[in-house]
Amino acid sequence: MFLSKKIDTQKSTLYTSGAFCVLFLCIAFLFPGFFKTKLGEWTHEILEVFGGFYLFLGLASVLLLFIIAFSSVGKKRLGTEKPEYRWFSWIAMLYSTGMGAGLLLRAVQEPVYYYANPPRESSLSSGEFALQYTFFHWGLTPWAFYGLFGLVIAYNLYEKNGTILSSSILNENYRKTISATLIDVLTIICTLLGVVAAVGLGSRQLLGSISYWTGAENLASGQTVFLVLLVCVLATISAFMGVNKGIRFISNLNIGMALLLLVFVWIVGSEWLVLGVLLKSMGAYLLEFIPMSINVGSHKVSNAFLTDWTFFYWAFWLAWTPFTGVFIARISKGRTIRQFILGTLIIPALGTFLWFTVFGANAFSLIEASEVHSSKFDSIYSAIFNFFDLFPLSTWSNAIATVLVFTFLITSVDSAIFVLSMFSDEGRTEPKRRYRLFWGLTIALFTIAVILIGKDQLLEAVSQLMILFALPFTFLFTGMVIYFVYKLYTTTKTT
Repeated sequence: MFLSKKIDTQKSTLYTSGAFCVLFLCIAFLFPGFFKTKLGEWTHEILEVFGGFYLFLGLASVLLLFIIAFSSVGKKRLGTEKPEYRWFSWIAMLYSTGMGAGLLLRAVQEPVYYYANPPRESSLSSGEFALQYTFFHWGLTPWAFYGLFGLVIAYNLYEKNGTILSSSILNENYRKTISATLIDVLTIICTLLGVVAAVGLGSRQLLGSISYWTGAENLASGQTVFLVLLVCVLATISAFMGVNKGIRFISNLNIGMALLLLVFVWIVGSEWLVLGVLLKSMGAYLLEFIPMSINVGSHKVSNAFLTDWTFFYWAFWLAWTPFTGVFIARISKGRTIRQFILGTLIIPALGTFLWFTVFGANAFSLIEASEVHSSKFDSIYSAIFNFFDLFPLSTWSNAIATVLVFTFLITSVDSAIFVLSMFSDEGRTEPKRRYRLFWGLTIALFTIAVILIGKDQLLEAVSQLMILFALPFTFLFTGMVIYFVYKLYTTTKTT
């Protein structure tokens, strides 16, 4: 068969991925308007047709991880050695990779949007309901996607002596075939599109911070290019230094600065209000998680809301899953399956709940006290800076937020460079530095080309293209999980 033909998968994967980049840029440059219009139409159609499947897949992923964690196989260790990283560094690295700058982009903007535009009726207060839906989009489900894919890769890597490649789950006879190449190319493309979209959005937030500091409203595209170059250069240096010296250090720095901002807003704002809102919103989220996840009964929201928010988020998280899951697998050697699941599912979700509650609850209080109008928080790029302006020491808090956006971007890019390099170097967990340099340059050039050719419109097109590629990856993801569960429990029964 054609798909089982033996080939040099390393070269074919690299060449095919490179050809995709060139083809994308050529089409975008020659037919920008047509390209963007068609992508928008295809994205909308895919989300409408497969949105329900995404919902059920999200719920199934969360439930399956809990079942595995608390079953007998949860005690199984991924490898024979002790954990390579301590809990704080491990959580910091997976958190910085999995969420990153998005936490700052949406910290105030998304809760306030639901506060002003509730998706349906609820017995909760406006603020509690807004946070319940923010938790829904940023809580257990995205981390279940990341954790489940990461567990599949980690189990195959540390228990079955496979490699970090997605294709290594295939039978050994198929690992040097066109089928393996297609699987790895799909993973690489999703990773590349995800990181380009992240860098593009993050650079726009950095430009927003520059506008805040300088007062300049219209900044040249050359400044965006400079920011992208700076982020990619520093990320490549971090990837060169490796996980222990580069990526871990910046991830720890990220969490330290994020905690500093969190504690500052909690203390200066309404401390007790935050605690009460957190418990009520989290309780409502957990109690109503299943009906919200499948959109039934009194928890049903409009198709327009689902398409614009939930379906889009689920597809986005799935597109972000390949490199996040692979990176989590890379740093999780020595953990038990139970530790792996609880560490990737529960702890980051709780941190996210606290983060959004502290910022969201205080924003609601300011709006209710008529100190600010909700429209002040409409933009994902300026909302956080406008928020800190309403607190003491705003210069310092906004300065830390600016640095944090920058360092979060670096950790997203350096982990992506590392993962792409592992895929290019036959799945080696310590890839050669020439591959790290290649992917650092590729990400930088690809992002700059996107910005210069189409500016904001093409950046939106990249996000839409990422959603399109999330669909075939979703089918791959589902197949890998089913095969993994089958092998996990059949192996356990025979031992």
